[in-house]
Amino acid sequence: MRSEKQATILALLRRAVAALGARAQARRHARQQASQLGGMSEHELLDLGIGRSEVPAVLSASQAR
Repeated sequence: MRSEKQATILALLRRAVAALGARAQARRHARQQASQLGGMSEHELLDLGIGRSEVPAVLSASQAR
């Protein structure tokens, strides 16, 4: 009985650690995207079809996926 409980707890901990890792990776990716878009000139952004004022909306839309 005790080993079943330990196995269940261990499985829960593994899932929690995996979820934390996935969230951290998503935050790093979002920061990288923000940095790349923030470093682009107005002309480069317009080539992508977005204006500087649309950058926050583009970033929040990419995070929602």
